[in-house]
Amino acid sequence: MNNSEFALVMVVHSSADRRDSLSAILENGGYRVSTEPRVDEALERALADPPSLLLLEHNPGARELVSAIKAHNIYGHLPVMLMFPGALEEEMDWHGLPADDYVCEPVTPAEFLSRVRLCLARYHRDVNTNPLTGLPGNLTILREAERRLATKEPFALAYLDIDSFKPFNDIYGFARGDEVLRMTARILVNTLRQFASPNVYVGHVGGDDFVFMTPPDVVRNACERIVRSFDQIVVNFYDEEDRRRGWLMARNRKGEEERYSLMTCSLGVVVADDDLITHIGDLLSRITQVKSHAKRLPGSNYTIDRRRD
Repeated sequence: MNNSEFALVMVVHSSADRRDSLSAILENGGYRVSTEPRVDEALERALADPPSLLLLEHNPGARELVSAIKAHNIYGHLPVMLMFPGALEEEMDWHGLPADDYVCEPVTPAEFLSRVRLCLARYHRDVNTNPLTGLPGNLTILREAERRLATKEPFALAYLDIDSFKPFNDIYGFARGDEVLRMTARILVNTLRQFASPNVYVGHVGGDDFVFMTPPDVVRNACERIVRSFDQIVVNFYDEEDRRRGWLMARNRKGEEERYSLMTCSLGVVVADDDLITHIGDLLSRITQVKSHAKRLPGSNYTIDRRRD
């Protein structure tokens, strides 16, 4: 993972020369790099394109940025490494400055890369995330759902599946398919951020499967916005001829040519707001049923299960 094309390091540093030198070291080490000179702009940049690691110059604005990242209900798991200009202060308040690691300058390129790799390795041992989108992965999603069931916290669990994704991926290639997945993740995160609730959660199960959790009273509104945004944006990933025609010809699993519609999204939703769903197995069984029903409906849509038996 550390040298994967998906490992993006975001460097936030006020010095252009230092940003350039750090970027060169990281790129030589196999990482993708984005840079930002201003601490006050870094949060929105990080949330718009979540990095695998946030590398932050320690300055007066660093504490506020670290606290804001760590308090975020979706991307609070992102690791943050601080760079200190000189020796570390004797007494650091690591509770008030909840970074994951640090390095003191001057530092050799070899030591710097080692600290970056160590920070990422420790992070991936502790937190299960999807490397493509940076969202929590399967194990972390299950733990969060189990936690909410155990505390009897009412919530809605939504499962999103992209319809006709495989033929698109087969024809246009994995690179463009990955962009569709990143776009879907951004739609989910940006939509749920609008509700300004600490109880929203987004995860990427894998492939074209995503989940999110919200308070029960906002899930319908969230689904409507997500479906509308997906339909408006996804058509732009097709070539003009395919977009105008409205379908693709691709081989199915039997190797036969078949016509496929353009991509849509189907959402199945289960509301856990009573004592009838008490186990993760019950929740997963219901969400599978509801998602299957949603996929049988034409176009992008959502189905909410509020059964009481």
